[in-house]
This record gives sequence, structure tokens and C-alpha cells, in this order.
Amino acid sequence: ARSTEPTAGITQMPAMIHNVAARVSTPSARPLSNSVKRQTRLARFLSTDAKSVARVPKVAPRRHGAAAAGEDGVSLTEAEREELRALEESGDAFERLVQLAKEGGVDIPPPVNAAASMCGPMVVPTVTGANTTERDIPGKPAGLTKPPWLRQRAPGGDRYEYLTSGLKDLKLATVCEEAMCPNLGECWNGDTGTATIMILGDTCTRGCRFCAVNTASTPPPPDEMEPENTAKAIAEWGVGYVVLTSVDRDDIPDGGAEHFARTVRTLKALKPEILAECLTPDFQGDEGAVTHLANSGLDVFAHNIETVERLQKRVRDPRAGYDQSLGVLRHAKATGPEGLVTKTSIMLGLGESDEEIAQTMRDCKDAGVDIFTLGQYLRPTPAHLDVMEYVTPEKFDHWKRYGEEVVGFRYVASGPLVRSSYKAGEFFIETMLRDERKAKADAAA
Repeated sequence: ARSTEPTAGITQMPAMIHNVAARVSTPSARPLSNSVKRQTRLARFLSTDAKSVARVPKVAPRRHGAAAAGEDGVSLTEAEREELRALEESGDAFERLVQLAKEGGVDIPPPVNAAASMCGPMVVPTVTGANTTERDIPGKPAGLTKPPWLRQRAPGGDRYEYLTSGLKDLKLATVCEEAMCPNLGECWNGDTGTATIMILGDTCTRGCRFCAVNTASTPPPPDEMEPENTAKAIAEWGVGYVVLTSVDRDDIPDGGAEHFARTVRTLKALKPEILAECLTPDFQGDEGAVTHLANSGLDVFAHNIETVERLQKRVRDPRAGYDQSLGVLRHAKATGPEGLVTKTSIMLGLGESDEEIAQTMRDCKDAGVDIFTLGQYLRPTPAHLDVMEYVTPEKFDHWKRYGEEVVGFRYVASGPLVRSSYKAGEFFIETMLRDERKAKADAAA
């Protein structure tokens, strides 16, 4: 009787064998030669598990020329079974599998130093159509699905449950949920329990390649009672700072500017001391709509430029644009009331260069932007743009210093998990605005 225990060499077989075997056994578009078919069957047989490599399943006698199916469901000819037995006895099954994979057109990476792999990039699969290729993502440690600095706790807790139930009861949507924001757990579990409210529905008329919000050319009409419901809900929560944002509504003549303005007016009427930020779409560059909203009583006018100029067409919907977004920010600053704060944000990790980031910051400052935020792009689904780089926290710290000390922004929020409405920025803006108002009041007295 043959031993069913794996040999020493097979016991230490790394998991890479399974990946190699799977790739060898993936059907290709062209017909397979008999040699490749043989390699495929052996590779699939070898990759089933460690024991199956060192064990030949018992099979019933068969007719000459017939294919025998083992207990693992892989059919081998008698000659192939003899070759497998020889591999088991020699202890060279791993080396032979690597050889078969190379003959089948698979590139085997060289051995990697364990210490270097802990802090260097890892090879990860990227699926394009029916073919699977491999590429490096700078900043991604080997063996991890993402860098450790991007890990957040799952949403939960009393405050989270309270906010969730309140939003559902009032039929409101949050960008936290719709855009799969990585800060949802932190923001909603925190002491403040803040949430960014999405008005004008949850379906966008545009299709940016970084965003997971629902899209449609003709979304349902906005809820006419939404401004009142939103204002009442915010007043009940008792927060001191709120962010109102929306999807793009190119199907509405003013892009939803009056819907925004009505929400702000109602909110200020219910709670005059509250600070309101509106994170707006570009209103298709409609300056009248921008002016109308900028004078509605809001405290911060925010519109995101999203990425550097070169990447605009690849990242954003064709109806958006670098110059159009800069124009919106510039016009809000020029036509809004004195003291109106303007704000914008970009994502890093989409393939931009340092010089492009610096130029974008300078362009935004020239447009009158007061507050600039930078965060890591995270792909929400496999159908969205790939992450080209995981930017380190140290590099984000560099951009904060550069933005405040060199470019001259009043404030820069920069970090891997920072988003345009991230609570750290909200806390700073709240303090900044209240301090300014107190100073003016003291001076008037």
C-alpha cells in the first residue's frame, strides 16, 4: 500500500502554487496543444491540495485509451499518472509545477526577501475583461489587502443606530452611505455623531468613474418637502455644524440651486446659530445659480475639483471640467457675502504627479479658495478606476505643510481618510468661523 502522507518538500509548498496552477488551467482564446492540455491537467491535479500532490487517487480498471477521473475530478492518462508517481517519489513536484507553468506562458516572480516584502509594494491582480494581469501598487505592503493606515472600525454603536433610524424615518439619504465613505464608522460612532446629508435624491445624472452613487439620465423628481424635513432633522440632532451636499441634477433647470438655498434658509430660521456648509455640484457652470446659493445664508461654499487637470477627463464625467470647477469657486467668492468661506478637495492615488498636485493647489488659491483638503482615493467597486498609489501619511503631512505655509490656504486638511466633509475639517471651520465672529463683535463693541 502506498503512503498517503505528503513528502517533506510537498508539505512546505507555498500558496503560490495554487495561483500558478489556476492560471495554467484558465482556458485561453486559442486552441490548446496536446502538450499544454497535459500540463493543464497535471497542474490542476497538483494544485487541489497538499495531500493530493503526494497521493494518487485509487481508480477502477478502465479500458485502454479511456480517461480516468480521480476523486478530485481531474482526468489523467496512464502516462500522466506514471509521471505524477515519479514526481511524488522524487520530491520535485513543486519544481516540476513551476516548469509546467513557465512552459504554459506564466511568468513566475523571483523569491522575495521577507523583510522587504513587509514594507514594499505587493503584486495584486487587476481584472480587465476576460484576462487577468498583475501590477504593482506603490505603498501597499505585501500580504495585505490595503495599507494598515486605511483600516477603520465597522459602523455600529448607539449613536450610529440613532442616526440611521432617524434618517430612514425621514426618508433622507447620506453621502456617507451612498458613496461608501470609509469614515462612516468613525464619524457616526464618534461623540458628535455627525453625518453629511445628501439632498435632491440619491441618483446622479452623471457617471464619474470614481463614485459609487446611483446614476440615471432621468432620476425621480426631488421631494418638495425635503428642505423642511432636512432642516427639522438637523435641528433635532442638535449639531453645531452641518454639511449639505447633493448629486448632480442636470435634469433640473437651475441644477438644484434653489433646493439647496431653501434648505439653508429653513435651517437658519429654525436654528440661527447653526453653521451650514453646502458641498455643491458645478451647476453646469451657471453663474446665476452659483450666486443664488452663495447668498442664501450658508457659511461655507464647497465644490470639489476632484483631481489634477490632466486626469479630469479620465476621472470625472465629461460634463465636468477643471476650468468649470475653478470658475464656480471663483464666482462664489466674488459674488457671495463678505466672509463667505470657499473650500475644495482632491483625491490622491489616481496617477497624479507631485508637480500636478502643487499646481492644482496654486490654481485653487488663485480662485480664492480658503480651505483645501486632500484624501486617498479608494476604489468603491471593481467597476471603478484602479488605485494607482497608496499615499503614505507622511506624504499627506507634507501636502498640509505645503498648502498652508507655501501656497497660503487658511487651512488644509490632509490625510489618507480625509474627505471633503471629514469631521476634522468641520471642527476647524466651526472654530475659525466662531472666532472671527467673536472678534468682529468685540471690535464693534
